[in-house]
Amino acid sequence: MSRDIASALRWAQNQFDSVSDSARLDAELLLAHSLQKQRSYLYSWPEMELSESVWSEFLILVEQRLKPTPVAYLLVSREFYSLEFKISPVALIPRPETELLVETTLALCADQERPRILEMGTGTGVISIVLLKENPDIDLVTTDISDECLELAKTNARFHQVSFNCIQSDWYNELATLPGFDLIVSNPPYIAADDPYLSQGDLPAEPLLALTPGKTGLESIEQIVAGAPQHLNPGGYLIFEHGYDQAQAINELLSTEGFKNIRNLLDDNELPRVSLGQLP
Repeated sequence: MSRDIASALRWAQNQFDSVSDSARLDAELLLAHSLQKQRSYLYSWPEMELSESVWSEFLILVEQRLKPTPVAYLLVSREFYSLEFKISPVALIPRPETELLVETTLALCADQERPRILEMGTGTGVISIVLLKENPDIDLVTTDISDECLELAKTNARFHQVSFNCIQSDWYNELATLPGFDLIVSNPPYIAADDPYLSQGDLPAEPLLALTPGKTGLESIEQIVAGAPQHLNPGGYLIFEHGYDQAQAINELLSTEGFKNIRNLLDDNELPRVSLGQLP
């Protein structure tokens, strides 16, 4: 096989067709990474022959992708909200749908002088970091049960020159002595343990703890909703991401705990993806 850029891309795309819905993009991202160039370079020099070292690195990345290992883990980075973040297999890969959670949170705290926000289960830290980049006046505490995730979040925070208080905690367990919050934000695990989706695509490579909380998929959300009234200031909001088919159950949970102004927000596919409620 020829080792020019165009041929290498066609070959890799064919390899990836069985494991990816974005085979061509995956091939371009991995080859551009091997060349240490932008993707536009691939189309400017399609006939350029790859060096032995570049070809060898590209082959290793292709082999890893076929396992399948997510492209974001291979590139060790992912874009979210137009910012670049370091990614690691210890944390869930940020999804575009989560931008709805960020935008809604920013809108809720836009008129507050110095809103105090708790983000639980931060993972890579992208939600907290974007919130602070967009509104530096936020007083933010972020938590995760995983010390490795907190270290990753701190690394991303340093890169983007923001800071927040990091606490290792299993949901509210270590937060009893903290002052109340104006908003509690979370993108918790919400996939049911027996959902066949967990065995599809790249998901087997991502941390199971960040994907499923148990049999129903609602276990973490139940804990978050039940504990929120003890940690929210009067009039404060709880807002979190969830599965497209969980809105009705979530509305009942929020209502049972006394939340008002309950809303379900739709993602780009017109599916309920984010819910929020206000404490009286």
